Amino acid sequence: MRPLVVFFILLFLFVPLSRTLALEIQKVDLGAEGGYLVCSWELGDVPYQKLDESLHHGLPFELRFHLILTQIRRFRGDKTILRHEVVREIYYDAVKNLYYVHFVGWPYPPRHVPSLEEAIALAGNVKALPLIPLNRLERGKTYRLKVKAQIIQKVNPGLPSRVLRFLFRGGKIDSGWVSIRFKLPE
Repeated sequence: MRPLVVFFILLFLFVPLSRTLALEIQKVDLGAEGGYLVCSWELGDVPYQKLDESLHHGLPFELRFHLILTQIRRFRGDKTILRHEVVREIYYDAVKNLYYVHFVGWPYPPRHVPSLEEAIALAGNVKALPLIPLNRLERGKTYRLKVKAQIIQKVNPGLPSRVLRFLFRGGKIDSGWVSIRFKLPE
């Protein structure tokens, strides 16, 4: 009986901690632009203070967005059409007192902004991201787009960065999946 009581006490202690460090994908929207299915969203509930502490201790982080597009089929399993990942790296330059956002996979140099809030907005608020050509989707069929966000602290090998990562909650914060069902008009 005693281990069960200890389990519930620990459960109630750790559940509020996990909720305080959660991300949220907001205002997910789909559209068509230039012959492509495009997606937009905003990132909310960002723990700015913890991330800023981490950046000032020399721990950059990645902001990853996972996207899964499936065709919903009634009597068979859903068909996965697209799995995509969007990655943005954010780091801090203490000499220049600037936050840098690197759009991984893009041929542009990192952009810099004066505050972490602006860096998160630049990296986390996505507008009209092309996903797939519209001609690859069948008209009249039902589809589902799921989006999830993760913040992952990047760690260099060595004891000091591992200790810092331990201090800043394991280095990973997840959002839940946000899902949109849609159908192309016939």
